[in-house]
Amino acid sequence: MDENSAIVVILVLASVVSLAGVIYPFKPFKRRWAALVSFFACFILIGALGPSPGPTETALPEVNERRWAAPEGNERLWVTSERLNRRTCPSESCGVVGQLFFREEVTVHEERDRWARITQPYDASCVGGRSEYVDTGNAACDPANGITDGQFAEWASVEYLSKTRPPDPAAGASGIEELVAGSDDFARYRTAFVEATQSLISQRHCTERDFRDMGGWVKSSSHRSQPIYFTYCGGATVANRLYLNADTGEIFK
Repeated sequence: MDENSAIVVILVLASVVSLAGVIYPFKPFKRRWAALVSFFACFILIGALGPSPGPTETALPEVNERRWAAPEGNERLWVTSERLNRRTCPSESCGVVGQLFFREEVTVHEERDRWARITQPYDASCVGGRSEYVDTGNAACDPANGITDGQFAEWASVEYLSKTRPPDPAAGASGIEELVAGSDDFARYRTAFVEATQSLISQRHCTERDFRDMGGWVKSSSHRSQPIYFTYCGGATVANRLYLNADTGEIFK
């Protein structure tokens, strides 16, 4: 016990005696006020001489980190094809979980046999031994399909990735073209997008602001095998969604 600790123990005993003197006066406290003063003096001295609390460690809350987020320092590449499949493993036999678009940026975490891993592993949502994320192809939740312990990472072919971003096909666009320059597959369906947009605006089904807000026409995931694109006119609700068949020019709801 150090010197301060010994003094604190004595002060604690003195404060107990002082408190007793407040309740029932006795020597040396013949007056209650004297005992009360002594009690408070002991209390103040104990606070001044007592050990100060050490620094406390506060547990930080767990962060629900996006496991597929790109860490700093990994290589960034751009897609050079109109469509590039995102697969569950580095092989053409693996399931397709979606597609990348022309000029879309990806982060490469590693390369293996001309394949690039473009995400960190994440949950495959396996139900009945099959991944609900697989759109086409092999959906089996097994290591042969890149799914281990219910998780997988996405892979894409390095052949269609470039260190330099391909030229923007919408560069120099003006007028109606500028309104839809951000459309998916703009280079391929440029004329169809412009004609459909011009028709909708002239018929007052849509406004220029509608297309500015949307950036153009978006590929429909509900019509994967068809050149169907959609936009919103009058608000981003299902009732205001319009579809375009870019091959035929048909516009429908």
